[in-house]
Amino acid sequence: MSSTNYIRNQYWAKERRRTLKLLKKLKKVIICNKLVLIISFIFFSSINVKAQKGPFLRFSLGPGFMKEYSTINEPGFTIATKNHAIGWGFKDKYAVYYSEFGAFIRKDIGEKYQYINLDAYGLGLAYRTQSNINFHLSGAYGTVHFSNSWKKQGDFIEDGYAVSFGIDKKWLLSKRIDLGVGPHTFFLKTTNYTFTNFSLNFWLDFYLFPQR
Repeated sequence: MSSTNYIRNQYWAKERRRTLKLLKKLKKVIICNKLVLIISFIFFSSINVKAQKGPFLRFSLGPGFMKEYSTINEPGFTIATKNHAIGWGFKDKYAVYYSEFGAFIRKDIGEKYQYINLDAYGLGLAYRTQSNINFHLSGAYGTVHFSNSWKKQGDFIEDGYAVSFGIDKKWLLSKRIDLGVGPHTFFLKTTNYTFTNFSLNFWLDFYLFPQR
């Protein structure tokens, strides 16, 4: 009987430590959310960009957090969320592009894996409003890899589909270079995994033609 009580006590002590660790992570997530809102508001009120024309190359990275709703069923922190693209802007308001987006996540999954790599490749459309806020939407083919090192993509686990949505505010660094920042989220689903990732991304656009 005492042995049973000991095992039960050890189990509840382990669960309590796990709960406290999760609450600490959630507190950090709430702080990150507040920072995203504050920074986004500041930059959304900044300098205007007057054009979106011609071929361009975009690099975008930012930190964030993810939630997996199926097999892992836990949140985690995203070391880097990417949303790169190559495309064409036209009529000052629209752009079509080929995008690569995803996330590099630090997450212990058993003894073998400590990282998750999410990658997606597809087509996207961007729209710039009169207030110079840019909306980006992409649909893509997505993959899930588990890794034991941040230097490796890891083992292929499953593939499925992904959808990405982002908002950003940009300003001109030069006639061919834009710098921007804004919130970005994407959804990736496979047979056994359902990921949602939220991040604050910084954007750097290089245009072939000079912008107004």
